[in-house]
Amino acid sequence: MRAMREQGGGPAAAVYWFDGDPRWRPPEQVTPLTAQVEADVCIVGGGFTGLWSALHIKRLAPQAEVVLLEREFCGAGAAGRNGGWVNGFEGDLPTLVERFGEEAAVWLVGASSDGLDDIGRTVAEGGIDCSYALNGGLSVATCEAHLGHWGDLIPVSRRLGLGDHFRMLSAEEARAVSGCPQATGALETRHVGSVQPALLARGLRRLAIEAGVKVYEMSPMTRFSRTRPAIVETTGGTVVADRVVLGMASWLAGVPELRRTLFIIPANVLATERCSERLDAIGWQQGRPFADARTTVHYGQRTYDDRMVFGRGGGRLGFAGSIIPQHFHDEREALEIAGDLSGMIPAMRGVGIRWRWAGPVDRAQHGMPWVGSLGKQGNIHYAAGYSGNGVGPSHFIGRTLASLALGIEDEYATHPLVSEPPTWLPMEPVRYVGALAVRRAIKRCEDAEAAGREPDYVSRQLRKAIGVSMPKGVQVRRSRP
Repeated sequence: MRAMREQGGGPAAAVYWFDGDPRWRPPEQVTPLTAQVEADVCIVGGGFTGLWSALHIKRLAPQAEVVLLEREFCGAGAAGRNGGWVNGFEGDLPTLVERFGEEAAVWLVGASSDGLDDIGRTVAEGGIDCSYALNGGLSVATCEAHLGHWGDLIPVSRRLGLGDHFRMLSAEEARAVSGCPQATGALETRHVGSVQPALLARGLRRLAIEAGVKVYEMSPMTRFSRTRPAIVETTGGTVVADRVVLGMASWLAGVPELRRTLFIIPANVLATERCSERLDAIGWQQGRPFADARTTVHYGQRTYDDRMVFGRGGGRLGFAGSIIPQHFHDEREALEIAGDLSGMIPAMRGVGIRWRWAGPVDRAQHGMPWVGSLGKQGNIHYAAGYSGNGVGPSHFIGRTLASLALGIEDEYATHPLVSEPPTWLPMEPVRYVGALAVRRAIKRCEDAEAAGREPDYVSRQLRKAIGVSMPKGVQVRRSRP
């Protein structure tokens, strides 16, 4: 199959990280849960949140009995389907200062940045071949209006002693390293990089098993009890555990208490044929990912075998937080993104697209993750709301969940991202209709700005609604998973 694509066949509706990288192989052995087992901690979800949580728990308490459940195989969800950007919370610094104050904001940025270094150590010491590199990230403004995207980031970071995290590039510098002739400037974030995410997930799975975590794949959770001990049921067995960690990403929108906290949207991604000379010509380097400054962000990286991976946030919404087939592949979106690539980076015109895929994203109204608890017993913990930025922060969030699951009252268990849901969405169908209206307004505004025009008044006002939170109100009771 790979050979046919390399010889010029059409693009495959498949994930390059799994299907196109010869270093990746499916797990040699997959063990479903077929009986009742007991554990100190049961982790639901074999993505980055679940795997890092498991590893951190074992680092903090090696004797803890940890069971991890995964509906398919570890990394099959968002962990293995994203664009491979790796960054912390540094780009959110002004928002963090506004919400939590300067001291907490500086700690969150530092802790997330330290997490990227620990990912690197884990990769090196664990022998994980996943092309992990932190060579700086590039965010490009493609029109004058988008230069304001970074707002107070530079002055706030300098005031707080974090100015060395960033560097502003001139239009000429931005064009030289991005291949975007329309670039008007760029922000370079220095402690940022990229990874082959499916290989990282596979490597973390191996390390978790070596640490003594019992991993059961092809074992989808069907329901769980909010009791102590908690009971987690799957299609083939049951886990009785003192504490539960839900690292289910977009699937958390199916939990009744969280239905009004998350939009589920896809990130759509393409991978090209090998094109080393073109990538050299436009200044793309391995370990130095690319993004633009749009709300529906375009992003990409250069792979180890000299392909371009290029994607775009946004796509078809799932009604009431549902996950739909278009969240895994959407032909219409793939064609649009291929057109975006040609328009944004003309040097890539004519380069063949070989893979196209998508993955569901748990988008929070305020755009940042949080860690919470369910039930009166306080023993069921979850992380939600990565909003498309989960590869790097999942390490920090996993460390937070480990402290909560072990009952450790440290700085990770008490930082301000540990909270009740920070925002609430409207009830359906208002939520769905409103989200469509806001997204269309954002596109109209950004298209007008890219063309050098002032967006119309109605679109400008609707765009502001992207961060509006509604009162929690009365929730509809349904059967619980």
